[in-house]
Amino acid sequence: MIHKEETVRFANLVGVALLAAGGATAADPIDGAAVRRAVEKALPLLQAAGPQFFDKSGCISCHNQSLPAMAAALARERGFAVDQRLAQQTLKITAAVFSPHRENLLQAVNSVPAATEVSSYALLGMAAEKYPADRLTDAMVHDLAQKQKADGRWANLDRRPPLGHGDLATTALCLRALQLYPIEGRREEFQKRIERARAWLLAATPKLSDERAFQLLGLGWSKASAADIQKAAQGLLAEQRPDGGWTQLPALPSDAYATGQALTALQQAAGLPATDAAYRKGARFLLGAQLPDGSWHVQTRAMGFQPYFEGGFPHGHDQWISAAASSWAVMALAATVEPKPMARR
Repeated sequence: MIHKEETVRFANLVGVALLAAGGATAADPIDGAAVRRAVEKALPLLQAAGPQFFDKSGCISCHNQSLPAMAAALARERGFAVDQRLAQQTLKITAAVFSPHRENLLQAVNSVPAATEVSSYALLGMAAEKYPADRLTDAMVHDLAQKQKADGRWANLDRRPPLGHGDLATTALCLRALQLYPIEGRREEFQKRIERARAWLLAATPKLSDERAFQLLGLGWSKASAADIQKAAQGLLAEQRPDGGWTQLPALPSDAYATGQALTALQQAAGLPATDAAYRKGARFLLGAQLPDGSWHVQTRAMGFQPYFEGGFPHGHDQWISAAASSWAVMALAATVEPKPMARR
């Protein structure tokens, strides 16, 4: 991560550039009450969808379990009420799906759909809920470690965009998983793997906002230099549209998935404060795009690989990407609220 004084200097430069371009001003603060209402409406939908998806499919997912767990954990840190029963239920489901395959994971036999992005997202979701390192997480990160390529990247094995898109996202997620669950006796090895991944991320050329967001997250997680983080952040900021949002593809309109993801990356990796003009514009876009039921609707562009079923989130055939988008939106909006003592219900 970059140092505090560098963060402030970078944020000020970004703000000046946006103000000169006609962006939001300091007189346009984020409506804190609106943010609180938005997060409070979205959280129950997201948390309830995880167990429902498992009941219907017998499996877990990045969009209905891992990302909602990450969103709930961040919201909890900011003082929002989180259903602890559902949070623990989702955590137990994730562990239960992987546990029977522990020995196979140690032998690189993927009897569970342990694609790199699935396992890494699962570990990030588990870490968000403070799941302690154990023999299961050891097996999961061991499997991820042996899948790293010689050039430092992890290859994407799931071709369903945007969650299954490209090696930049997968590499960032995998290096983060190794950081969160290092195996005793292999810390030096893992650190070298993370450094190789960072070098690959630095050399990679992102083309889409998703790639830019994960390149930035990966550089922040792997403690790249302040200059490299700022360069990546500026590339992502340059893609913000006049409406305040980001888009998955240049030909598509701004949406909650790309916008929530971009803001989260800018805040977590580059230290961009929620008071910055760019962040405020993005937050206002998210507030305006939320639907009355508390969700954000994003149209799918992935090819289906299994029969359709109702997984517990609104929007029919678009429900899974919409759940992921709603998770990113909650993370981005919750980050505008000052941390408070944890609220439970």
